[in-house]
Amino acid sequence: MKVLTVTVSFLIIASTLGSKTEPSFEGPYHPTECCFTYITRRVPRTLVSGYYETNSQCTKPGVVFITKKGYALCANPSDDWVQDYIKGLEEN
Repeated sequence: MKVLTVTVSFLIIASTLGSKTEPSFEGPYHPTECCFTYITRRVPRTLVSGYYETNSQCTKPGVVFITKKGYALCANPSDDWVQDYIKGLEEN
């Protein structure tokens, strides 16, 4: 009986500690869809495969470049190099 009690107690504690709480966000847009900081250096153009602009409901405007390896990098849309990359990607 003691083994059963200990096992059940352990499972309850483990499931409580192991569970992740998802934060509740106001509105339909989550922080993963918004840029809070921008990359400080230009990404080599050959590494970029695509981009998208963040939603207007985000606190900061942003352009998210997707690299060929699938990484998402937030860039400042007012930077000249960002606008050049966007033009180049739209032409292709």
